[in-house]
Amino acid sequence: MPEARILSREQALAVLRRHGIWGAEVYLIDLIPLVEMIWADGKAQESEIAVLDDYLARHVASLNELAGYEMISRDSARAFLCRFLRERPDPQLLRTLRSLVAAVRLSGSDEKRNAALRSSLLAACVDIAASAGAADPNRGRERFDAEEKRSFFEILESLEKVKDRRS
Repeated sequence: MPEARILSREQALAVLRRHGIWGAEVYLIDLIPLVEMIWADGKAQESEIAVLDDYLARHVASLNELAGYEMISRDSARAFLCRFLRERPDPQLLRTLRSLVAAVRLSGSDEKRNAALRSSLLAACVDIAASAGAADPNRGRERFDAEEKRSFFEILESLEKVKDRRS
């Protein structure tokens, strides 16, 4: 697969607008990799959605604390996610939106904050996949199925590109 063109933050925001995502919802785009992990095995399980909901509560609180006011409510953040959880979205749409996370949410001047967000996203991806494995007794010792593993490594690579660009 050829190397994807690296977009500026402004270009990424324009792509998000074309997909109906603007305003405060832009700060929720980093939830897309978590949605992608939920759907990696083809089904959204209750245990996975519970992990996402826990993450969402912390994420919204953090965004509002950084903004110094309630920039986004938990209900509006849930409404944003409902678009992607009611039925399985087109995987290409999820890949496209995920490819914008680095430019939009991980390219700020605060390297420590960028690294913390990246780490929390990856940890939540692992938690989502592990929760699905724990809920499925047919998996045996495998906590991630093959599609979840593939998805996780794609997400990892797309979030790594930000670090690589800065080197």
